[in-house]
Amino acid sequence: MNHMRFYILSICCLLSLVIGAQDTMLICHQDEVTAFPLDNLNTKSIEFSPVYYQSGLVFVEAREKMRFLDPATGQAYFDLMYTDIGTDGSTGKVVSFSPNIQTQYHEGPCAFNADGTEIYFTRSNLSGGTGIEDEKEQVQLKIYHGVKGAEDWEAISALPFCSDLYSVAHPALSADGHYLVFTSNMPGGQGGMDLYIVNNLSGTWTTPVNLGPSINTDGNEAFPFWHASGVLIFSSDGHSGKGGLDLYATVWNGNDAFIGLQHLSAPFNSGRDDLSLIIAADGKSGYFASDRKPTKGRDDLYRWNSLQSILCNVQQHIEEASELLVVDEDHAPVEEAYVWLIPMNQEGPAMYKEHFSTELVPKEDQAGSFFLRWGVIDTLSTATANAISNPMGRIAYAVDQKQTYVLVVQRDGYTAYTNVFPADAIPHEVILKKIKKAPATCFNTRFIVYNETGNLKLNGAVVELNANCLQPPVKMYTNEEGEAKYCIPENCSTKAFISQEGYAPHSFTFTPSEPDELWSVYLKTSEGLTAPPAPIASGTLIVLDNIYYDFNKSEIRKSDAGELVGLANILKEYPDLKIELTSHTDTRGTTEYNLELSRRRSASSKAYLELLGINGNRIDTKAAGESEPRNHCLDGVPCSEEEHQYNRRTEVRIINPAQGMEVRYKSPG
Repeated sequence: MNHMRFYILSICCLLSLVIGAQDTMLICHQDEVTAFPLDNLNTKSIEFSPVYYQSGLVFVEAREKMRFLDPATGQAYFDLMYTDIGTDGSTGKVVSFSPNIQTQYHEGPCAFNADGTEIYFTRSNLSGGTGIEDEKEQVQLKIYHGVKGAEDWEAISALPFCSDLYSVAHPALSADGHYLVFTSNMPGGQGGMDLYIVNNLSGTWTTPVNLGPSINTDGNEAFPFWHASGVLIFSSDGHSGKGGLDLYATVWNGNDAFIGLQHLSAPFNSGRDDLSLIIAADGKSGYFASDRKPTKGRDDLYRWNSLQSILCNVQQHIEEASELLVVDEDHAPVEEAYVWLIPMNQEGPAMYKEHFSTELVPKEDQAGSFFLRWGVIDTLSTATANAISNPMGRIAYAVDQKQTYVLVVQRDGYTAYTNVFPADAIPHEVILKKIKKAPATCFNTRFIVYNETGNLKLNGAVVELNANCLQPPVKMYTNEEGEAKYCIPENCSTKAFISQEGYAPHSFTFTPSEPDELWSVYLKTSEGLTAPPAPIASGTLIVLDNIYYDFNKSEIRKSDAGELVGLANILKEYPDLKIELTSHTDTRGTTEYNLELSRRRSASSKAYLELLGINGNRIDTKAAGESEPRNHCLDGVPCSEEEHQYNRRTEVRIINPAQGMEVRYKSPG
């Protein structure tokens, strides 16, 4: 990576939003695009981040002969430069863009409003012309705003969401001027530099919101460009690209979300750093920067041309986006609910694994049976959310139709919602249940959870409180001091259930009798536990609804194997547990064929568990064929694919219960 140019990306490092999938096609005809370097403009130094302005081009350049050297890099500072563009796309003489904007420090990527009367630009954090250093003696970046005066840019000031402690840079403005996308390494992001969005409401900028993990990665996302069509182009070194910084496209739905994600191909992307792609209004030409070889210096500017617009299916993609409605129990919309759609892979959720666990939940329609689900064991960071519901409780999203997702919805004051769905079964509505506030007359009760010897306070331990006066039941997590607290109503007989992964759970019943009552709880390690506190009986049934097989096939879809991973986790936690796997088919096909198909499906599930490290001697298999459908879809009855899918399932029956294994009854959702 070119470290000199990357310095402007992360100097300090010396949804309504995005839910997407990399199967979107927003930029097309790329094989017809021709690209060539601007030899009369490129130098031995560095040029990048072009942007259209009036009849020309503004871009960033480091001019080593003209400026002081940056002590942090030993290289020249960046300036904003300008050149005219001819009718054939050729560039003219390069001149300094603005004396009022130029300082002896960095000026970087910029954006203009539609009529060119306002500018947003990146600059070193200055006060009185002097760089302001943070506690690490580094000068951060800020985005500044200016208005066009009679002679030059005037009224220059930093945007209010900038900080002396982290960088805010690379502005990209929506066509209507209401929204601004930028890059920042502010705390709470996905990785290095992330993309954020703000909204200008009657002259006031909203709080920056992270575009979420469908766009942002643990690497860096930067250099956004927002086309009038709604397409947003940016560079990332965190997605699986061709090498270094690669160019990607997503699209604004015109309301409250970016949807979809496309990795661009050649000639835009190469095996080197590719960045700063801009597209003309008609989609037939533009510019970008790259350090691909050969170069005159570090990064060079390139022009590209196409006989037809490279923008394709933009409006169609927006219209095909799905919508999720978040409401409360009274069906009123829930605003500012944080939403995640996290892809499932062979190991469970593809991201934030430390926040998830598998749990057995009683089936309401089948006494004595349970289903296995992924649950959130603590609150996800709201900075990583894919989307935030608008005042009408709605979000827009686009997903890979071949993928399975964990849907998580969180909001303060409500019980979090978590469930696993294939893309085509994601619900249109999620109901969040309000957490009942404790009454005015209550006793503040504290719980501190330790290990057995008391020399370690357990962070993240689950404290569940069940009582008639607590509806719904209360679920909390201990902090770094091993403490959780709740105000429990007076004379309320309460059952406390304390648990932590790797430890045997403990439960007790009490009635709070005094203010600030303290309960110290010591948990034994689960290893060597001799007696189960609440054993699962032999014959207990666990239904795995989310292991999906295509019709007439016995192979498990790799993206839909998350429940088997959860089952493997339980089998590893309880090494003496033995199970029986029974696979069921739908009723299409002959009875004999379906019996053989279900036998192969059970064997496939067993083989998958063995791949995950489970000894096959602990797993028996059984075939049920089409003998036990769960709905009306019998032979000859017309049914939808979803209804047939409901009958294709795998059930797990406990042959012998494991010591210490128990079912935790939790409220659904």
